[in-house]
Amino acid sequence: MLKSVIHGDVRNQTGSNVCHRIRNAGHVPAVVYGYNVNTRAIELDKKEIDHIIRSYGTNVLFDLQVGDNHSSVMIKEIQRNPLTNEIRHIDLQTIASNKAIHTTVPIRLIGKEKVESSIGVVQQQLREVHIECLPDHIPESLEIDISSLAPGNPLKIADVEFGKEISILNEDYEVVAALTKAEKIMEETEEADLLETIVGTPEDLK
Repeated sequence: MLKSVIHGDVRNQTGSNVCHRIRNAGHVPAVVYGYNVNTRAIELDKKEIDHIIRSYGTNVLFDLQVGDNHSSVMIKEIQRNPLTNEIRHIDLQTIASNKAIHTTVPIRLIGKEKVESSIGVVQQQLREVHIECLPDHIPESLEIDISSLAPGNPLKIADVEFGKEISILNEDYEVVAALTKAEKIMEETEEADLLETIVGTPEDLK
């Protein structure tokens, strides 16, 4: 399902100086590529793309309009400024509705409050999964119930039932979440603090 429309303009020039001017003008440099499609350099309106990401995340399809041409695309990669977190460049992939695609989807744990206590803490070890599915079946997130999680019995990919419309590409042995005794976490934290006191932080060693 297409979430929104974003407008793009063709870039006839490339290079760092051109991209710098584009960003100063309130736009974002981008490229569009995909199966049986020539790669195109374009620029997007910064406010429009920021709105889409804030509203829907990055795992959605949207309608890209460049001149009179419309295409269904999804975001494949975002490059950000490490200091300001502003978007510097975006890769977009054209999508065919009848062809399965690979993407990543965030995991959302539910039932956490039923198993956590003063002696047990849930540690989420996998925060996203790699999936393959048709574009219309891409979920915004995957909810995984951990209400029956027990100490010493971590929840693995193989233990979770996912919908038939998606294929999970992660390995079956990968741990999604585990219930760890609180005192063990405290011991690990204390050991890390002691090591930092003796050896110093990575910054101290430079």
